[in-house]
Amino acid sequence: MKNVYLAYAPQDEARADEVRRVLLAQGHRPWRDPQPIGEAEWHVGMEAAIAAADALVVLLSAAAAASTYVTYAWAFALGAGRPVFAIAYEAAPEHPRLELVHRYDLRAFGDENHFWDHFVADFKRQMDRGDAERKVVARPIEEDAEIDRSVMPDEPGYWLVMRRGPLLNQLFRLEREVVNLGRDLANDIVIRDTQVSRYHLRLMLRGPDYHLEDLGSSNGTRVNGAQVGAPAHLNDGDFIAIGDTVLLTYDLVYED
Repeated sequence: MKNVYLAYAPQDEARADEVRRVLLAQGHRPWRDPQPIGEAEWHVGMEAAIAAADALVVLLSAAAAASTYVTYAWAFALGAGRPVFAIAYEAAPEHPRLELVHRYDLRAFGDENHFWDHFVADFKRQMDRGDAERKVVARPIEEDAEIDRSVMPDEPGYWLVMRRGPLLNQLFRLEREVVNLGRDLANDIVIRDTQVSRYHLRLMLRGPDYHLEDLGSSNGTRVNGAQVGAPAHLNDGDFIAIGDTVLLTYDLVYED
């Protein structure tokens, strides 16, 4: 059973009802997103629901292409590392990033029942594949063994320093409240290493400190040797291990 977030324009509500029925019949839990109207914090509930979902299904139509909310939903899901599935109903302008997601074109099928059979089978296959990748157990590394700390940030702020990996001794200053790290160029911090997932982890400033959340990565994230899933509080000097090849330290430099 998967939690599935449905992103669609209000004009496509009947289509969303159909997708919901198909997913329910397969034992999944689809969430139909009510369209926010005039709420200053409309994105908060949307982000929480997507973060709790296993996947997002976006219904592509002319109305959806024109909807800020629909675009925000699938873009946030990609940034959060959630798999995105797109069902195309009609010809409409599309954002180039949608070419990278799992796509299903209803117009390519003469029989709608055949289309849904194909969608159900492929959706299950893709989700099973993702589950299998997340079960890969990374080989532990000695996070604190012979770490060269000769390179340290000297300007006040929050920093990540690469102690092991492709950018040895690289300093990354954390200047935003939310910082995404992964292999994809869309991330704030890009690390091109095979152990790093496209969207691997997120750092969030909560009060005076950053917290780290793994985004369902294939090879996992450890803080001081402990596997991380839900947001974990970071302390000065913590080791952040990505898979078995990349090691970062979280370093704070205070104002004099």
